[in-house]
Amino acid sequence: MSTFPPARQGWYAVAILLLAYTSSMIDRVILGYLVGPIKQTFGVTDSHLSLLMGIAFTLFYTLLGIPAGRLADNSVRRNVIAGGIALWSLATAFCGMAKTYIQLFIGRVAVGVGEATLSPSAYSLIADLFPPEKRTTAMSIYSMGISVGNGTAVMLAGSIAGFAATAGMMRLPLVGEIHAWQYIFFLVGLPGLFISLLLFTVKEPARIGAKSIERVSIRQVLQYLKQHRKAALCHTLGFGLFSIFNQGVGFWFPEFFIRTYAWKRPDIGVWQGSTSIVFGTLGLWAGSRLAAWFLKRGYADANMRVMLTAAACLLPVAVIMPHLPTGTMAAWCFVWTAFFGFMPYGAAPAAIQQLMPNQMRGQAGALFLFTINVMGGGTGPFIVSSLTDFVFRNDAALRYSISLVALGSLSGAVLLYTIGLKHFRASVARIGTVA
Repeated sequence: MSTFPPARQGWYAVAILLLAYTSSMIDRVILGYLVGPIKQTFGVTDSHLSLLMGIAFTLFYTLLGIPAGRLADNSVRRNVIAGGIALWSLATAFCGMAKTYIQLFIGRVAVGVGEATLSPSAYSLIADLFPPEKRTTAMSIYSMGISVGNGTAVMLAGSIAGFAATAGMMRLPLVGEIHAWQYIFFLVGLPGLFISLLLFTVKEPARIGAKSIERVSIRQVLQYLKQHRKAALCHTLGFGLFSIFNQGVGFWFPEFFIRTYAWKRPDIGVWQGSTSIVFGTLGLWAGSRLAAWFLKRGYADANMRVMLTAAACLLPVAVIMPHLPTGTMAAWCFVWTAFFGFMPYGAAPAAIQQLMPNQMRGQAGALFLFTINVMGGGTGPFIVSSLTDFVFRNDAALRYSISLVALGSLSGAVLLYTIGLKHFRASVARIGTVA
């Protein structure tokens, strides 16, 4: 009978995976802070830039996550991740050599393809490295890559933009003359190659509870999910609604402070970035501890309870924050939104691993990521902007759009989580294990 590996092996793997996730988040978001120099270099419009940040990356990252999940279920997961890191690191560096907009677009597509391999394999690996009582903590530590990577990128935004705007042209060995903004891609991309090599020091664990080595198709995964559709839908659609606030509303936070309180972008970046790193990380840790507390008391739906707690606590502050009289008061709400906004990012993937048999965990994780990225990153920002442009017809009304979207998305998440608790418990009972 397979057993979990020694704890030191598991925590070492999580540390390397956290490093990889942090690197991926920085590579992913850095483009947003180089908009001005890129437009000037290639003579493109905002629409062209939105394609780089939308279709070029998000669409391919989202769609290719599903075959990447299948690869995770049927291959050596460590090798899948190492290959993906190497691909997105080289692709990021390629963006630094782009001579045309099309080349830059191709580079961003390759970044999305590479990053699609990480989380499905990482979720599956962590599930085989840790028993249930430690799994949410491990998932939370891995998910700290979101808060640390995003926070670091946001805090660096001012200095990066200043450097890119003033340094002019540069010459690199073997590469030749490039623009200063292109040098940034080398700085954030090439270190990933070292992380890729570090992955080969991680031991591939045995697949705990795997009944066979038979390859599992996406159709089989969907058939299994159909048997547990109430639990799966409440969990994943609920987290999708939660992500509409986190990703959709979060995208507009800097512009909200500029339009409503006349703050300067660098000041917003420092505050938002630092609160993301500090309080987002604390929220992830608190979520893992809360899940462990529920689990010790016999709650099979411990992870879903953490998700419900986070959404319920976030709801009132998220709705009220845009209407506060001063920017300072609103900014302090970042502490609350960062803490509870990041709290369920370990519990949510842990719940998926709990619900799925080993051979399906990679593909199930990919479907989960597909849903939350389409709902959160894909439609969230658009919903906010549509309310501002077509309902209120006033840029200064952004605060009302944010408040309405926060109310609708988080209320929906709370409702689905509340309904989903009993269905999740029923599914776990049918499976016969909380592992």
